[in-house]
Amino acid sequence: MKKRIQIDSLLLALLVILTGLLYGFPHLYSTQHFMVNFWNVLGFVAIMKGAFIRMAARGHKKAHSLQGSGLVTTGLYGYVRNPMYLGTYLIGAGFALIVWPWWMLPIFTWLFYLRFRRQIIKEEKFLTETFGEEYRKYCRSVARIFPHWRQIWALNMREAFRPDELWTTGEKYVLLLLPILAALLGTLKQQLIFGTTHFSETLTLLAIAVGIFVVGFQIRYHLS
Repeated sequence: MKKRIQIDSLLLALLVILTGLLYGFPHLYSTQHFMVNFWNVLGFVAIMKGAFIRMAARGHKKAHSLQGSGLVTTGLYGYVRNPMYLGTYLIGAGFALIVWPWWMLPIFTWLFYLRFRRQIIKEEKFLTETFGEEYRKYCRSVARIFPHWRQIWALNMREAFRPDELWTTGEKYVLLLLPILAALLGTLKQQLIFGTTHFSETLTLLAIAVGIFVVGFQIRYHLS
C-alpha cells in the first residue's frame, strides 16, 4: 500500500508540473470561445460520469462480494471487469479536457495506461489464482476496462445503477466535490492563460453539464 501511495504521489506531482509547464505556453490553448466552452462542458460530463460509475461499482461490490470472498460478475462488472478504473479514467480525462489543451487527452491516456497496467495485471493474476477457470471464463467474455460499444448499447441501467447501492459508499462525495474542484481549476486556467476570470460563466457551463448528464441518464434509465 505504501508503494502504491508513493507511485500515485509521483504521478500527481508529474501532472502538476506538466500543467504548470503548459500554462507557460498560452499559445498551445485554443482561443475560440465556443470550443473552450465545449471542451469544458464535455470535461464536466466526463467527471460526473466517472464518479457515478465508481459509485455504482463500489456500491454493487459492497453488496455482492460476500465480504470480498466472491467473484462479482453482475451489475457494471457484467460489462467491464474494472469499472473502478474506467471511472477513474473518465474523471482524469475530464480534468484534462478542462485544465489542459484538448489535444493533450491522448497523453493523459498514455500516462493512465503506464500507471495502472502493471497493477491491473497483478490483480488479474491474483484473481486467476483465486477463482481459476471461473475467472478465466469471465475474462474471455468481458472487456478489461473499456467495454465494446455493443455492451454499452445493451447496458441495463436499472441493473447497473441501483439506487439502493449508489449512495452506500464514500464515492458519493467524489460526485459532489470533483465538479466543483474542476470549476475552480478551470477558472484558474482562465486567469493564467487569458488574463481574465469568468467564474460565473464556468458555473453556467457546469450547470449545463449537470443538465446534460441528468437528462441523458434519465432517458437511458427509463429506456432500460
